[in-house]
Amino acid sequence: MIRAVARALAIFDAFDNEHLSLSLQEIAERIRMPKTTAFRLVNTLERAGFLIRMDNQQYCLSLKIARLAGLVRSTLSIRDIARPAMLEVNMQTHETITLNTIAGTDRMVLEVVDTPSPLMSMARLGQHMPLYLGASSRILLAHMEPAELERVLKVTTAGIEFDRGAFDRELARFRKQGYALSRGQRVAGLTAISVPVFDISGRVPHCLSLTGPSVRVDPRDLDLAEILMAAGRDISTRLGASPDHAIDLKLMMDDASSEKPARGKKTPAKKAPAKPSKVAAKATPKLHTAAKVTA
Repeated sequence: MIRAVARALAIFDAFDNEHLSLSLQEIAERIRMPKTTAFRLVNTLERAGFLIRMDNQQYCLSLKIARLAGLVRSTLSIRDIARPAMLEVNMQTHETITLNTIAGTDRMVLEVVDTPSPLMSMARLGQHMPLYLGASSRILLAHMEPAELERVLKVTTAGIEFDRGAFDRELARFRKQGYALSRGQRVAGLTAISVPVFDISGRVPHCLSLTGPSVRVDPRDLDLAEILMAAGRDISTRLGASPDHAIDLKLMMDDASSEKPARGKKTPAKKAPAKPSKVAAKATPKLHTAAKVTA
């Protein structure tokens, strides 16, 4: 991303429900930007009508932001938003990628991008599974409100004996690390990794998941989790999630800065190749197919 654009966008992320108006100093501190740079960008955004400077010299977002928000397609679905990221993850990992949502006490598959490999886990569009076993279910449960979690577990664990203390500790660990991982929990021989997708209200109604044969996924599970978490943040950003759950624009500014060539450094001129001597010039002669596994 162009550094100036990333910096300007970071200013918008300085505002949230607890910080509806901010001074110039507060804006600079919240996005870790030099005050002189913040001053120039804030003035530009104010003149363009995206920020309003109030009598107390604090700034707030203008109604121009609300007008643009109203232009967002009301028909734009989570599948439309998530599919480009799912295709990218599929290209990077070569595993089956699914988008899942909560449907009552089930989790339902909303979108699927299959692996090109002949040995694959099968996920069907619209497929329902109880919200209990598997990484997808566990990451959705990990981000539920306590009352909703109790209501779901009362149905999905009826007649099942399980260690509730260990279960709660596992959900807490998944929330902290940012992803859930299960090995053979639903289907023997399959490993699944799932990350939360946050919406504009901070809830997690969806999750992005990767499923594949354990023999392929287990040796690279941490690398796959990193790829999946980045995609989850990307989708959350497009859904309007808060900066806590979305792409960190400050990191993008740092990346843009590191890609920018240093000023004043000249590229050393290449030396012309030495001409061969006349003596040297004279001396030189002219998978086999495997079965599909249902997830």
